[in-house]
Amino acid sequence: MEFKKFLMNEYKLGEKSARDYVGRFNGLVNKGIYNGESVVTPSIETAIEKEYKGSKGHYMLALKRYIEFQSEKCL
Repeated sequence: MEFKKFLMNEYKLGEKSARDYVGRFNGLVNKGIYNGESVVTPSIETAIEKEYKGSKGHYMLALKRYIEFQSEKCL
C-alpha cells in the first residue's frame, strides 16, 4: 500500500489532505531532513523547527505518520 492510501484508510483523510501529507513528507526528504530513520530524533525535530517555523506541527505529524506507515508495512 502506498503512503497516500494508508492515510486515507487509516486516518479517513480525503484525497487533498492525504496529498498534502505526502507533499510535506517529500519536502522533508528533498531537503535531506529525513533519511529513512525509524524514529524522530531530536536533530530531525530541530531541523524541522528551523526549516518550517510556522508549520512545524504539520511536518512533524506527516513524518510520524510516515514512520508508522513504514513500521506497519514491515509487519
